[in-house]
Amino acid sequence: MIRLFPLFALCAACTPTGEQEAEKTYATQTEALSPDYRVLLAEESLGNVSWVRREASAPPPADAKAIGETWMARLEERDALLGAGFAGKGPDGPVISLDTGLTEQEFDGWVRENGWSVPDHISWTFVPALNLPPVADVARDGIRVWPASTARTGAQMEALLYGRVELRDGCFYVGEGNSEPDKLAWFHAEMGLDRDAQGFYVLRSRVSGQTMARIGEQMNWGGPATAVIPPQAEKALRAACGDAPIYVVGSPESSARFNTQYPPSIPPPPPPAP
Repeated sequence: MIRLFPLFALCAACTPTGEQEAEKTYATQTEALSPDYRVLLAEESLGNVSWVRREASAPPPADAKAIGETWMARLEERDALLGAGFAGKGPDGPVISLDTGLTEQEFDGWVRENGWSVPDHISWTFVPALNLPPVADVARDGIRVWPASTARTGAQMEALLYGRVELRDGCFYVGEGNSEPDKLAWFHAEMGLDRDAQGFYVLRSRVSGQTMARIGEQMNWGGPATAVIPPQAEKALRAACGDAPIYVVGSPESSARFNTQYPPSIPPPPPPAP
C-alpha cells in the first residue's frame, strides 16, 4: 500500500510574491505483496559480494604489539576498525589480524596518501565495494531521511529475528515479532532504498544490487543487530521523525525471499508398515 500525505499547508510556505508553493508530500507503504523472488534471485550480482583477505607473509617482529596498536588506532580514527585478532589467548598479545571497513582499493589508497608501510606480519580483511547509492533518485522525494550508517558493518549476532518494516509519512518504523512497528528503524550501510518497476519502495543490497525486500513485507534479520549511529545522524532522524526508540534492524530480508532461496525442508514420508 503506497500513499502520499501533505506535510504542511502554512502561510510560511507562500512565495514572496504571495503564490502558494506546492505542498511537500511523503510516502506511506505499510504492506506489500511479495514479488517473484525466483526471478529476482536469478539476476546477476553487480560485483563481488565476498570479503577480500590478504594473508600475513612474515613472522611478527619484536615490536609487533606496538605496530598493531598503531594500526588499530588509525582504523578507529577513521571508523573503519571492524575487528582484530591477537596472538595468544587474550587481547594482551600482538595483533595478528585486522578486519577493516574499507575495500582493498580504499585501504591501499589511504596508505599511499599517508606514506605508510603496511606490516606484512598482519592478515587483513577488506569489505566488498558498494555499487549503489544509499537512496536511488526515484525514491528520494518520498522520504524525510534515510536512517542508515555510513560506516561499514562488522560481525553481527545471528539469532534469527522477524517482524515488519513500514514507511509512514516518510519515516521508517519497525516492529519485532508480531508487535506494532512503532520504533524508528536503522539500517546497515550495505542496505539501500529504491523503487521497483511496480512503484513499491524496496530494500536493495548496495553490494550485489539485488532486491532484499519490499517495505511492508514480513522480514527476517540477524540480531540483535548493532550499528554505528553518529550523533549528527541521530539528531537529523529525531528532527525528521520524532523521539520513538531507535531499533537497529540492520540488513533485513523478505521472509518470502529467504524461503525461496532456502525452501523449508519437508520430512520424508514414514516407511511403510511391516
